[in-house]
Order: sequence, then C-alpha cells, then structure tokens
Amino acid sequence: MSLRCLTVLLLFSLLACKAVPQTMSRAEPGEPVFERLRLTDVQRPAEYSFQRLSLKDYADYLPDTLRPELLPTRRLRLNYHVMNTSDTLFPMTGKRAYDYVYALAASSNKKLRQNMASWLTPDSLSIPVLPAQIELLVALDPQTDEPAIYEHFDDELYAYVHDGPKRNRSDMTVVRKYNVRPESELNIYFMGPPRETIKELGKPGNSGSGIYLGSAIKVTDVLSRDVPPWSIRQILTHEVGHALGLQHAWTSNDGCPDTPRHANNSWKAPERGPGLTSNNLMDYSPNQVALTPCQIGRMQVTLADVTRQQRGWVIEDWCDYQPQRPVVIDRDTELLGARDFASDIEVRTGATLTVNNRLHLPAGAVIRVSPGATLILGPKAVIHNDCGAAWGGIELGRAAGAADGRVVADPAATLLNELP
Repeated sequence: MSLRCLTVLLLFSLLACKAVPQTMSRAEPGEPVFERLRLTDVQRPAEYSFQRLSLKDYADYLPDTLRPELLPTRRLRLNYHVMNTSDTLFPMTGKRAYDYVYALAASSNKKLRQNMASWLTPDSLSIPVLPAQIELLVALDPQTDEPAIYEHFDDELYAYVHDGPKRNRSDMTVVRKYNVRPESELNIYFMGPPRETIKELGKPGNSGSGIYLGSAIKVTDVLSRDVPPWSIRQILTHEVGHALGLQHAWTSNDGCPDTPRHANNSWKAPERGPGLTSNNLMDYSPNQVALTPCQIGRMQVTLADVTRQQRGWVIEDWCDYQPQRPVVIDRDTELLGARDFASDIEVRTGATLTVNNRLHLPAGAVIRVSPGATLILGPKAVIHNDCGAAWGGIELGRAAGAADGRVVADPAATLLNELP
C-alpha cells in the first residue's frame, strides 16, 4: 500500500475541525470589554457568486464526536405520495399510511444516528464509526400545516415495474404530475406492482426496490406486501444517499477510498458478516446499515453547497439566532468545510480560530475574539448571512493584564452583508 493511500485513510480518524490541544494562559485578566472591529483590508464585493463545492473535500466535513456543535445536524424535508387505484387496491390509506410514514422516518433516523462499523475495510484497516449528522423529517404542507402525506387514486400511474420489458422505474410521468415543492422538499412515492402481477396481496416479504429521480424517489413493495417500516428503511435511506451524492459502494469509482471494491453478492453469499460481505448502506444487501466517513463527508458537502438543489431541502434552522448557545472555541480550531451556525462564535483566551471556508452567521450574530485569542481569516474565507439579513460583525476583546484579541485577515478573505 502506498504512503499516499495510507495517509488518506488515516484522515478518517481525524476530526473535521482538527482540534489541537494548547496550553491556556494562567493570567487572570480583568473583565473584558468588546469593541466592534470593521476590517478594511478584505474583500467586500457588492455582488458575489458562490462556487460549487467539491465532493473530493469530504475530509473537511467529518463530524467531531467530541464537539458535535462544529457540524450541526442537517434536517431534510421529505413529503410522501401514497399511490393507489381508484378502487383502493392497496390498504395503505388514512391513519395506516400516516403511521407507516412516521415509523419509517423514526427507523431511518435511528440508523443514521447509530451508524455501524463497516464489515469490509481497505487492507483490514479500522474505519472510524461516525454519526451521519443527517435527519429525515416529514414535511408540513404550508397551506394546511398538516403532514405532507398525500394519497393519489390513479389507475394509470399507481404501478411501478422495476425490471423487465414493461419496466417504468425511470419514467417521470408520475413525478411530473404529483411532485410538490421540489425546490424545498424531496418527494417520496410509495408505489405498488401492477394489479395483474399480484399473486397474493399482503404476503410477507423482503423489502422491495427503489430509484432516485432528481427531485423524487420511488419505492415499491410497501403497498402490496407486509413490509415493516424498519425493513423498507434501507431502501429509502439508500436512495436518499444517492440523492445526496453517493454512488454504489461496490464499484471502484464511488469517490471513497474507504469503500473497497468488492463483489455485490451479499444476498447470495452462504455466510454473511465482517470480512465476508458488505453491510454498507450503498450496497445491495440485507444488512444495509453502515456509512463510512467519506460517505458521510460527501453527503455533508452536498448539503452545505448553496449552489445545489439539495441545499433547498434542508430546514434553515441556522437562520434563527440563538444567542444563548454560542459556539465556543477554547482550543486551536481550523474550519475548512462550509459551516452554518445559528449563534455567536466565541474565541476564548489562548485559542486560535482559523476560518478558510464559507461561514454563515444569523442576523445580529458576531464573532467575539476574547483578550489573548486570535481569529485568522484565510484567503478562502467567506463570512455571510444566508437568510437575507446581516450578521453582526467581529468584536475584539480587551482587558487589563492581557493582550488584546487579535484578527489576522488575508486580503483575499471576503465579508458579505455585515452590519455597517
């Protein structure tokens, strides 16, 4: 194995914000006073176009299990369309449909929170197990404030055929007819097989099939067979993975060096388990439960990218200013991947915060640099408000018996919509 490959793999054990312990000053300064600092030697363009983020930079978006506030959970809006025939062939209606959707969401989120160790790893290296920091929520209809779960009785468009001469899995007709708010919600379609192919309605079976189609996901076998929500969870989250930039893990070109190429044969394997078969979410397997750091990072890149449609599916909770919950930087920290914070940032005495990424702060929020602390703005730093408002700017701390707070800014750093 080359030194370069080993170095890349070892990155997965590092945290996205590269915390470095630092000896804190024992000085006891007086009560600090903070004054507004308006930098003059940085870029402040009247108009600015954000560049598309690269999925290759996934290592900058890895959750820090000790400091989860440095990569807040992204919460996605999903709405659901339950297809049926005009004579209600499938019993998934009314309260049953609502209960199923919420049980599916709960099961999906549990697995995303409680990620599992990968069964297949490159050269037997141990791959860290990190939380996905992604949550799937049932959207609310903006007109009724009710759960966005819709029933459609359509004899022409209820059916889904995954394979064979009559397959329609990629057909967009049902999506074009029933999709709602695709700019802000990912549409999920529960579809059944054609009536004439059903041998026994409700017969228990394994989870079915699905496909991601740009702004929608089709899922089948939920309606015609007794498939519990925890079973269909792997189909839904697998397709959500595709929606957020992931490829199938068994290939050699999925962009992730921590998903080794392997045979996609878990269903047929005589034995399954660690070192034998894959349990990766992006494989075809009865054990689709694991996400590697690279896969998590790539999804986070997609959701942090203000140029991608997927960004619109995320609840903009970063717009709501939470002054009581500041992001505290009490050790040297480097932010490389794009971040969206809902509060002030406090750089404490003795710590250095390096920002070299897109950084959103809510209306009125500030970066407060304590006495003896340092803020470094790199050439790729872009600090802004993403919610049509203005963030509060930088405050520099001074106190008797301590050095002033310090800001070092590259001339290429960019500050947008800061309060005057």
